[in-house]
Amino acid sequence: MPQLRRLAISAEDPAKLSAFYQEVFELDQIGEAGGAVFLSDGTFNLALLPETNSAATGLKGLGFETARLESIRMKLARMADAEQSLVERGANTGIEYEMRDPDGNLIGLCERAFDVSFRQGPVPIRHIALYTPNPQRLADFYCQVLDMKEVERTDRSSIFVSDSYLNLALLYQRKEEPIGLNHFGFHVKSNEEMQTRAEKAGVRRGAARPDRRRRAAGPNTFCGVPRS
Repeated sequence: MPQLRRLAISAEDPAKLSAFYQEVFELDQIGEAGGAVFLSDGTFNLALLPETNSAATGLKGLGFETARLESIRMKLARMADAEQSLVERGANTGIEYEMRDPDGNLIGLCERAFDVSFRQGPVPIRHIALYTPNPQRLADFYCQVLDMKEVERTDRSSIFVSDSYLNLALLYQRKEEPIGLNHFGFHVKSNEEMQTRAEKAGVRRGAARPDRRRRAAGPNTFCGVPRS
C-alpha cells in the first residue's frame, strides 16, 4: 500500500531551519540540492525547500511512496468529483508525479523509496495534521485513492487516518483556522525536555495547547512548527 513518507516545507532559509531540526530533534541531514536541504529520522524524509516569498513559507505538501501508480491513477479517475489526473514532475524534484486532494493540498508520488538516514533517530515524526471543512470527504479520498485506513474519529467531526505508521489528522476547520496543512508531530519521551531543547536553540516557549485539540499520536507528541 502507499506509504506517507515525506513532508515538504518551504522556508526562507532552509539551512537555518535544518540546523534547528538537527539540534533539537536529532534528525540527520541526508542531502542538499539547489538550496533545498533534506533531513530524515531514519524512516521519514523532511524536505526543506527554498522560498523567497515569506508569505508562501510553511508546510507545502505530502509525499507518498508507492509501486502502484497505475492503480492510483485509476482510483483517482473513479472518484465521483475527480477533475484531475496525475501530473508528471521533473526527476530532479525527488517527486515523480503530483496530484491534489479535494481541498487542494499537494500530494507527491514516487515509485522509489525516499532517501532516509541509515540510523533510526530517537525522535521520529509520526503525525501530520491539516484543517478541512469536510473531514469525511478527505477521509474518503485518502482511504479510497491512497489505501489509508480510518483509525479514529471525534465528536467534533475530525477524522484520523493512517498508513499503519504515520497518523494523518483531518481536523474540522473552524472559521479562525485556514484550510490546509497545519502542523506535524514528533513522538517524544518528554514534551518538557523538547521544549527545553527548543528554547536553548533560540525558540520561545509556545502557548499552552487548547483543550479541544487532540494529541492524535499519543500523549507524548511534540508538534514541530516550521519557522525560517
